[in-house]
Amino acid sequence: MADHRDAIPMLARWHQDEWASRTPHLNLGDRIARLENLVGRHQIPSTFVALVEDRPAGFACLVAHDMETRRYPSPWLASVLVAPPYRGRGIGSALSEWVAEEARDLGANDLFLYTFNKEAYYTRLGWKVLARTDYLGASVAVMVRHLAGHLPYLNSYRVPSMRGFGGGPPPGEPS
Repeated sequence: MADHRDAIPMLARWHQDEWASRTPHLNLGDRIARLENLVGRHQIPSTFVALVEDRPAGFACLVAHDMETRRYPSPWLASVLVAPPYRGRGIGSALSEWVAEEARDLGANDLFLYTFNKEAYYTRLGWKVLARTDYLGASVAVMVRHLAGHLPYLNSYRVPSMRGFGGGPPPGEPS
């Protein structure tokens, strides 16, 4: 996202629309500021954006920590979000794998996330439940993905028309 900061307000609006009920203490300005702090390239934090026909279709973040109340090891997959018109095309899976590959390239052995209601989805992508806890007023599953070696799901969830910006091209595509 470093080369396309102009997308930040739109991504922040998507974030607001999706998660305002879970994080009512954050307004749109707060979300814009948080995304501006997640602009990086080949580092933690970074934000990865999927483009379909040169338009943002979704994003995901690689962050040091994503739960303010508990400090599990680092890094974390955070804010995986695909805009409604683009859902069901494998973009969320591709973004998740892209972040996992970047975390592995940065030396991480494990990647963590929490989810309110997507446990089965992430289980299909190779994640395991590490713990269950209450967070932001709801029950969440804290999950882990072991990154050592090859990421077996990477190629099966690629979206052929997807290009990315921010952390570099999706894994396996030339820079």
